[in-house]
Amino acid sequence: MDANILVAAYLRDSTIRRIVTLAGLHLLVPDYIFEEFEKHRPELALRTGLGEEEAARLLERLRRHLMVVPSELASEKLAEAKAIMKHIDERDAAYVATALSVACDGTWSDDPHLKEQRAVRCLTTRELLDALRSDGVRF
Repeated sequence: MDANILVAAYLRDSTIRRIVTLAGLHLLVPDYIFEEFEKHRPELALRTGLGEEEAARLLERLRRHLMVVPSELASEKLAEAKAIMKHIDERDAAYVATALSVACDGTWSDDPHLKEQRAVRCLTTRELLDALRSDGVRF
């Protein structure tokens, strides 16, 4: 799962938030995703319309559904991921490295750059939702 999915889940009560909190998935994220999120948290909190305490509780609720892959583990695949993403968008290499470093079904992102690479399966929200529904999950 990439930072854009986390931001979308944080900003509004939506299908994305329901997938994160209700689907029972093992959502893996690189450990730096929260550092990246924190850089933008004040402006994001304002956009939610929530007070500071409510916004903090919401982030904690989302965090409980995410499994953090330690950077030590993902860093072993970072050079490979950078090579994969070199002509696409190297800023997304950490997500590819995370997926390569653990046994997983792929990554969840609506970023078209991640869809361009072929090393790791990448599902958009629509594709993930379709797969969940075909498995009988209802939201």
